[in-house]
Parts: sequence; C-alpha cells; structure tokens
Amino acid sequence: MIDRAGSRHTLEGLLVDPIEGSFPGALVVEGGRIAEVERRESGAEEPLVFPGFIDLQVYDPSELAATGVTGYLLATRTVREVDDPLCLGLHLEGPFLNPEAAGAIPVEELRTVDLALVEEWASAHDLVRLVTLAPEIPFALVAIEHLAAAGVVAALGHTLANGLTTQAAVDAGARFATHLWNAMKPPRARAPGPVLTLLLDERVTIGLIPDGRHLHPAAEELAVRVAGPERIALTSDRVPPPQHRPDGSLLGGDRSGAAVVKRMARFGLREAALMGSLVPARVLGLGDRGRLAPGQRADLAVLAPDFSVLRVLAAGEDL
Repeated sequence: MIDRAGSRHTLEGLLVDPIEGSFPGALVVEGGRIAEVERRESGAEEPLVFPGFIDLQVYDPSELAATGVTGYLLATRTVREVDDPLCLGLHLEGPFLNPEAAGAIPVEELRTVDLALVEEWASAHDLVRLVTLAPEIPFALVAIEHLAAAGVVAALGHTLANGLTTQAAVDAGARFATHLWNAMKPPRARAPGPVLTLLLDERVTIGLIPDGRHLHPAAEELAVRVAGPERIALTSDRVPPPQHRPDGSLLGGDRSGAAVVKRMARFGLREAALMGSLVPARVLGLGDRGRLAPGQRADLAVLAPDFSVLRVLAAGEDL
C-alpha cells in the first residue's frame, strides 16, 4: 500500500533488499529518493517491494516498465541517441562477433575489429556503456583494453574461443559474459572454453537469460552454484515478435523483469533481488540503484505474491 502526502510517499509491504534480505516494513520516499526504511517485527507480508529491475540487454523496450524494469541498456549494433528516461545507454552486441557463433544476429552485419570505431565508442562512454565482442577475432584483445580504459564494460559473447583466449580477454579487461551458454562454444572434458572459464573467474559478472527457454534449469542452477548470485545479472534479450524461427531456434526473449526474477526466486528472494537489481546496477557503476536503503533512488517494483506487477516507480513517480 502507498500513502501519499504531497511529494512524500510511504509504501508498506514485504521489503526485499539484496543485502538485508526480506522483512515486513515501510519505505518513506521523498524527493525521488528513499528517505527512510522502517523494519517491523510483524506486518504486511505483501505486496513484495523490490528495487527496480535493471536489464542490460533489451532490443524491444516497448511496455518494458510494465514488467518492473526501471532501467535498461538498449541493445543495438549502431550508436544512436535514445529518447527514453529509463534508458541507461547502449549495449553494442557486435558487430565484432564470430560469424560461426552469430546465433540470431545476421552474419552480414558482422565485421572484423575496427580500432578507429572502438576509439569512437570509447570517447562516447556516457552513451556506449557495454560492448560485446568475441575475443578470438583479430585485434579484439586490443579493443578490450581500449574500452576498459575508457570505462566501457567489455563483454564476451557470440564466441568459439578456447579457454586460454577467454582468459587473455579477461586479463585484458573484459568483465561481463553476455548470455552465458547461449551462442558460446560448449565446454568439454579437457577444453573449458568460454563457459567454464568465465564461470570460474571471480572478476567476471555472468549474464543469464532465465526465461525458461534459453537455458535448462540445470544450467541456471550450475551458474548460481558456481558464480553465486553476487556475480549474476539477469537479462531478457527482449526482442519484438517473433522470438523464434519456424524451426524453433531462438531469436531472443519476451520475458523480462518480474517474469525472470520470479523464476530465479527459487534460490531466495534476496538472491533474486541481487541478480535482478543490484548486480546489474554494479556492472554499470550505478551506486544509487539496486537497494532499498536511505539515499537510493526510489526505483521500485511492487509485486503481488505471484510476482504479477502491481506498481512501478522511477525516482518516486509512478510509471
């Protein structure tokens, strides 16, 4: 329930914080930020109040806020301005990817590394926030070094790299794995490839698409057990319809925000809040998002016990 008194809001329910866990309480929101957090010994066990979800890979942002997402990266392969207050910048998924691991990305849009273009992206780091590339492509390691030095998150994906090349990319500054398992060379007994190498390196945050289609539940659980929820960022890879080809191969996702958080809540509410809110905020260096704590932006996803979305607030205002 939300009680309003001018610009001061009080929201009661089961508060789900990624650090403190879940507890009955109330949030006082003022001036677009959380002013107070009141913990109660007993009280309302619903609605569930999460920090707003952050999605690092969205091609189709239409109606995204209705899923509880209060911030996202627009996935694209070209730099462009975006007129949407919820957009936190761009995720360039390519064009420097391995054509043999292109997945749903048209092969004709892929190219070899152009370091002049990489420098343009680095100089636009306020807009270009994350770049996915395949580390085995010639000059990819140099590109990773330039991006990381400029504060752009270098991510690995759409790759058939071996373990040594993957490790070299992380050593060069790569810090994110784009939709782990998907469009990646699978591990084998004596060849860990990118999947196991990235899972085991504590410097890397793991992106997962836990929509029930992209990954088997066992693959989700393995990632959570090995990396821990502190290193996992949930994403949707949300694309316009259709989301799959006639042969059933996937072109992207259609489940975002509360839908993917609900599936991962089997590991715990606190853990779901970590993976859906705080970890992606940390990937982008956003220190004022992802928590239910005083001083944080009042970006909130208010959910029913079945995880249906009741209300979404960004900077304290209803979306």
